[in-house]
Amino acid sequence: MVKSVLSAKHIYKSFGSNNVLEDISIEFYSGKVHALLGVNGAGKSTLMKLLVAALLPTSGSILVDGQPLLKTERQLKAQLGYLPQDFGLFNELTVAQFLDYMAALKGLRDSGTAVREVIRTVNLEGQARARIRSLSGGQRQRVGIARALAAGPELLLMDEPFGAVDEITRGQLQDELLRIHRESGITVLFVTHDIAEALKLGTRTLVMDAGQIQQYDAPSRLLAHPATSFVERLVR
Repeated sequence: MVKSVLSAKHIYKSFGSNNVLEDISIEFYSGKVHALLGVNGAGKSTLMKLLVAALLPTSGSILVDGQPLLKTERQLKAQLGYLPQDFGLFNELTVAQFLDYMAALKGLRDSGTAVREVIRTVNLEGQARARIRSLSGGQRQRVGIARALAAGPELLLMDEPFGAVDEITRGQLQDELLRIHRESGITVLFVTHDIAEALKLGTRTLVMDAGQIQQYDAPSRLLAHPATSFVERLVR
C-alpha cells in the first residue's frame, strides 16, 4: 500500500481580509511526482510555503508522516527538501562550500560525504570548486536542487524550479529531475503554471484556481476528463 508522506487537512489561509486558500485537503503519496498546476495567483506558492512550515495556516493542519508540522518541528522539517523560487545562493562561496554550509545548518554530522554525493547526483563534479557567481543559470539551478537534497529528505518540494532558464536548459533539468526520482525513489512535489511541464513530469497533477483544488488526478485522466471548465481551459 502506498503511504501518504505529506498531507493538508482543511487548510485555510488569510492575509488580513484576503482569503488566499479555502478548505484545502490533499494527500501526497510516497514515490510519486506530484505537479501543482495553476495560473498566477491561484495560491500555489502559498500552499507550498504552508507545506514546509515557512507559513502557518489560519486554520487546519499540515501532517508529515501523520505528525503535525509546526515551525518548531525540526525533525519533521528535516524530512522535507525545499527549493523556493528565490533560493538565495551565496555567490562568493564555491559550490562545495555553500552545500557544506547548508548541510551543516540541517544538522548533518558528516556533511562532507553528503555534499560529495549530492554534487554527483546533480552532475556538478566539475564545478565543485567554482564560485557560485561564475555558474550558468542551469548550473545555479542544479546547486539549488543539490541544496534541497543535501540532508537526504523523504520529499523534495520545488516552487517553479525551471522557470528562470532557457528552453533547452529547462528540458535538460526536467530530464535530470526524472533521473534523480527514478534512481532514488524520492517523492517530489513541484509548482508550475506550465501544463506541458506538469504532464511531462507528474505522476499526479493537482490543479488549483482561486485558492481551491479543482482536480487531482493522473495526467491521462486530467486530459481526458477535465473536472471543471477552468481545468478544461487549462489543459486545452
